[in-house]
Amino acid sequence: MDEPEYYRGTLDYPRGNSTEVIEFYYPADAQWSCINCGDCCGDIDQRTRMILLLPEDIERIEETGAEDFYEEWDEGSFTGLMCKQDGKCVFYKGDGCRIYDHRALLCRMYPFWLEKQDDFFLFGIDPECRGTGKGKTLDEDFYAELLTMALRAMNY
Repeated sequence: MDEPEYYRGTLDYPRGNSTEVIEFYYPADAQWSCINCGDCCGDIDQRTRMILLLPEDIERIEETGAEDFYEEWDEGSFTGLMCKQDGKCVFYKGDGCRIYDHRALLCRMYPFWLEKQDDFFLFGIDPECRGTGKGKTLDEDFYAELLTMALRAMNY
């Protein structure tokens, strides 16, 4: 399999009283558009979905009045694992997410993932997402917005 090509991007990110220039790399010429299939909300034939939760995710979801929606988890910054019912997130109903405006960071990011390297961030995209290859070509601004959202969510 060929290695994907990447473009280099930068983000001017406010940190304290200064601005940090953050370098990131994103898939070249990637296209994506959500087709509202719900595959990202649960298990599919190709994989078992694990929706990991940051403490901030748990807090935000609890503000909706939800209870008993996660199990304790300890992996990096993640402290919870979203519960599933019949292989789908407990908040997923046939017509979508019941807590869409309060959903977890990983849900907001999907089908994109982000890795911190030594001195830059690297984006990837899940090729199993049925929206991959559809829609407009994603540009540096799109990925900069995703990175900003992730950095804020993790109190970077």
